[in-house]
Amino acid sequence: MGLILAFLFSGITFLSYHFHLIPNERETIVSQLARTLVDGSPFYSVIQAVTASILFLAANTAFADFPRLGYFLARDRFLPRQFRFQRDRLAFSTGILTLGVLTILLVIARHASVAALVPLYAVGVFTAFTLSQTSMVVHWGRSAQGELRRAPWHSLVIDAVGAVVTGIVTVVVIVTKFTHGAWIVMLLIPSLIGTMLAIH
Repeated sequence: MGLILAFLFSGITFLSYHFHLIPNERETIVSQLARTLVDGSPFYSVIQAVTASILFLAANTAFADFPRLGYFLARDRFLPRQFRFQRDRLAFSTGILTLGVLTILLVIARHASVAALVPLYAVGVFTAFTLSQTSMVVHWGRSAQGELRRAPWHSLVIDAVGAVVTGIVTVVVIVTKFTHGAWIVMLLIPSLIGTMLAIH
């Protein structure tokens, strides 16, 4: 999957540079590239449909995983106990409803502008990547029980490099997109942490 992603990203980057495509708020680079390559062909619609499907699955990930995360946080008493409630279909309904309401409010507040929502997404995603990679470095260090020679060095190095790279991307996104909405995430994360610490 990593190789496929690298190949696609490199190809899109090369072709976009070759055809002098410029990002704009009305049309994505993928759409511009597809229109340039297969204009008038039904394949353009196929590319758009596949892109929309990928984005739909990406959005669905939050609804699949946040309720589970909410359950674990509620179990450890960092969120209200209602987040532990499970419906008949084994879904944590409080997490799904909370995420749904917050999503609706965010879309309304940002006037459904992709350009305004992307900085929020980017900061959130890369902050999560940085924290998870950093926690894996801590995990490998602890699993060695204090003896560095027993640490799985290849895993530790891969996670450390990942943490540094995603941390750099996070800082770059925060600095460049701060006035475009990244400040909201910078305000929200400490507020959430403070709320959780106040609960437990």
